[in-house]
This record gives sequence, C-alpha cells and structure tokens, in this order.
Amino acid sequence: MDPIRAAASTPPVSTAPITPIRPVGETVRDEAPASRVLDPAVTVAVSPESTEAKPSEPDRRAYIRDAESQSLVFRVTDPQTGDVVMQIPDEVIIKARAYAREAAPFLGERVAKTA
Repeated sequence: MDPIRAAASTPPVSTAPITPIRPVGETVRDEAPASRVLDPAVTVAVSPESTEAKPSEPDRRAYIRDAESQSLVFRVTDPQTGDVVMQIPDEVIIKARAYAREAAPFLGERVAKTA
C-alpha cells in the first residue's frame, strides 16, 4: 500500500496559449434591425363559439372520516368521473395509521416487558 502523500500546494496549470472562440474586436452584424415589428406569439379566441372557453364544473371538496384509521381525510374529486384528484393525508399514511391502530395494545391490556 502506498504511503499517504501531502497534497500539491499549487494546482497544475496549462502552459498552452488560450485561443478565444471569437476574436475580441469582431462584432456580429447579422442581427435584424430594431424597427422590425414581430407577430404576436400567442393568440386568444374570445368568441362565444369557442369550444375551449366552456366553464367546467368545480371540483367537489369534502372531509371524510376514514373507517379503518379513524382519521379525517380531505378529498378533491372530479365531478364528471368521480376520480380523486387530491387527498390529504395520502393513502399510504392512512394505511400506516390503520396498521398502527391494529398493532397497538388495547387500553387496560397488560404488556409483558422484558429486558
């Protein structure tokens, strides 16, 4: 095994000359004149016939008590499909709470403690 050596006091430096990508005195003149007007990048259709402008039903929000974990859950559901869009707390946390509730000893139950 090699002995531990001290780190170099100065970092290695290249002696090759640095060549710039573009000469410093040269400027680019291929740019468009500043007086040119550009077309708008985005257009918006505000007519009543527009199909994208239909207002959708608001999401349904509700507080629900989960039976297994006995905890309060906030859910946002899509009114058309009934799918859950957002839920607080997450499903994993609800399952962990239910598991912890089942694994905990009942009140008044004696637990054997050994050391």
